[in-house]
Amino acid sequence: MFRALYIGITRTKVLTINAIVMALTNVVLDYALIFGKFGLPEMGIKGAAIASVLAEASSILFFVIYTYATVDLKKYGMNRLRTFDPALLMRILSISCFTMLQYFLSMATWFVFFVAVERLGQRELAIANIVRSIYVVLLIPVNALATTTNSLVSNAIGAGGIQHVMPLINKIARFSFFIMLGLVAVSALFPQFLLSIYTSEAALITESVPSVYVICCAMLIASVANVVFNGISGTGNTQAALLLETITIIIYGSYIIFIGMWLKAPIEICFTIEIVYYSLLLITSYIYLKKAKWQNKKI
Repeated sequence: MFRALYIGITRTKVLTINAIVMALTNVVLDYALIFGKFGLPEMGIKGAAIASVLAEASSILFFVIYTYATVDLKKYGMNRLRTFDPALLMRILSISCFTMLQYFLSMATWFVFFVAVERLGQRELAIANIVRSIYVVLLIPVNALATTTNSLVSNAIGAGGIQHVMPLINKIARFSFFIMLGLVAVSALFPQFLLSIYTSEAALITESVPSVYVICCAMLIASVANVVFNGISGTGNTQAALLLETITIIIYGSYIIFIGMWLKAPIEICFTIEIVYYSLLLITSYIYLKKAKWQNKKI
């Protein structure tokens, strides 16, 4: 909730400071509790779990102290407890429930993907896990800009600037694309180096390179698709966002079942599903923003 607050009021530098505090706490406590340093007991993997919980606690503590020290609590209605308001709760749920379902479906796609890949063999599953790790890292700037789009679109609409929404989305999408173009260029030129971070087995690195190339292509589309899609959520039309996500995921699932389970295609062919997914997401989202009457949405 604190992260949502600072994204909503566009003070995202606070999130970086908080992440540093949480990461440092986690690293120090991992070292201390796993190996029994600084007078603490040696707990092994249990120590890692405790360190993670305490790191999250340090994150909350930082947010509480920082918020009370720097934020105008009265301005945001944080200086008093409100009574239960069923009408307000329903307004919140009318937006958030669709977002929750959307994220659930997004995570479910990876489950389907790995179920299909597992049937291809242990080697293919190992490649999929390694390439997915690179894929997640490449997604970091994309997700950051997508979240920024969501926040800025909401701010623009709240300020009565509906006419600025599309130019804003287009501007962020271009920015996201050029950032990803640089990252993809590095990844495509030095795939062996990236893969060597995750494994030292030469044969596995060689076999994973084609999948890295496929993911690089998908990321160029994702850099724009995620921004445009989050623009829809920023308008408050989370029901429409869920519908578009559902359509693309149905096609995603059908595609991966066909090529992964039925045809048993090579792993790099299975990863082309990401190209299909982001292409569909981009096309449907762009058509929605251009043709639908989202400007009349009341929240």
